[in-house]
Amino acid sequence: MTIFDGMRRVAAVLSVIALNAAAVVIWSEKPFVEFIYEIDGVDKPPVFVEFCEFNVHGARSLGRETDDGRTYRVTLCFLAHESTDGRMLVEYKNADGLIGRNIPRSDEVQQYMRRTGELLDQTPAELLAAKKELDKQRRSYRVTGAIFTLAVLLFFWLFMQIVGVMLNSMPALRNNNSGENK
Repeated sequence: MTIFDGMRRVAAVLSVIALNAAAVVIWSEKPFVEFIYEIDGVDKPPVFVEFCEFNVHGARSLGRETDDGRTYRVTLCFLAHESTDGRMLVEYKNADGLIGRNIPRSDEVQQYMRRTGELLDQTPAELLAAKKELDKQRRSYRVTGAIFTLAVLLFFWLFMQIVGVMLNSMPALRNNNSGENK
């Protein structure tokens, strides 16, 4: 057995390990999908937005599932408005139906956000959008994983070609191994 044969076997084993690692990563990757809805006051409908300033407004996150069991997140962003004294206050409705305003971290606002989140129904449009986005991200992960796998295999193939050329250009190594086989 030559040095080149041993290196070729090592490269083959490393290629198999890389393929297995890539397969595990591709199939176990969990896409993250989030929908953010902005609520600008009591009894106002949620409006889909791209971004919410969580440090200014009140926010509540809910875990949701598609009909095929995949998870995604819905975040409700309760807009805060500046009061006359400069504080940012969120409008809320308590359990008795009375409307008030308080800071986003207050117990009253937190309870209102929890109740509102519990009452927010999953719409067919949201479910469809979640499934499409989850499928899109899954395809993206698979394409990225396939590209990574091909790059690793190409690296090992090029490495073996370079090592082969180097070993063939060294007559002392070539002659040393041929005497052992006789």
